[in-house]
Amino acid sequence: MNPSTPTAEQLRDAAGRLVSALAAHDDPEYRLAVLKRLSRRLGEDHYPMFLRLLGVVAESDDHVAKRLLADTVATALRRADLPGGALSSWGATRLPDDVTGLPVGALSGHFFGASPRRMLGPVEYLLVWHLQRTQRTSLGVDTFRRQLALLVDLLNHSDEARALYPQKLAADALNELEGAYTRATRERLAAIARAWRAGESPEAVAQAAIDAAHADLPPGWVVRDL
Repeated sequence: MNPSTPTAEQLRDAAGRLVSALAAHDDPEYRLAVLKRLSRRLGEDHYPMFLRLLGVVAESDDHVAKRLLADTVATALRRADLPGGALSSWGATRLPDDVTGLPVGALSGHFFGASPRRMLGPVEYLLVWHLQRTQRTSLGVDTFRRQLALLVDLLNHSDEARALYPQKLAADALNELEGAYTRATRERLAAIARAWRAGESPEAVAQAAIDAAHADLPPGWVVRDL
């Protein structure tokens, strides 16, 4: 499968092989290793393909496959070891106060303004891709809404994933680590967590993130789709 331009049939085949690989073993840790191996093989540049494969399973009528995949994500959440993808962070690295005497080798890409990258889980990746400026062309609102709803629906097939993922997002919303999330992103993480915990439908959870974009804005501010 070409990870850049897969056909619908290739996506279905790849998703089927993933589910078969997970179903071949009863060990949750082994299943997580399989999921992480797939993410690594696709590579950072093709993490959206990993998300598309999850979406293919989510759109299927195979509830056993959905439960299997969601339970594997729950294992990752318990271990704080989600298969993640890297997006460039929004925060610019600060320049040192005194650059006198610095060797040329000390002037890294960050010194010249290159943004560091941070590893993000599936839900967080979708939100940052949609909302923040990264190395990728931004994810439009309709695609974001649909893909997030599919992902929430998939994860709801595991009671543990449905409980643990909103907890993680709520914790992330309180994390002010420089460069990871903008304030607006943290607000939307919190909105997703609240709606998900409240048992809202996957579509309502996704809409909560979008609606949060228009809350508490000062008069006269312009909102645009990044």
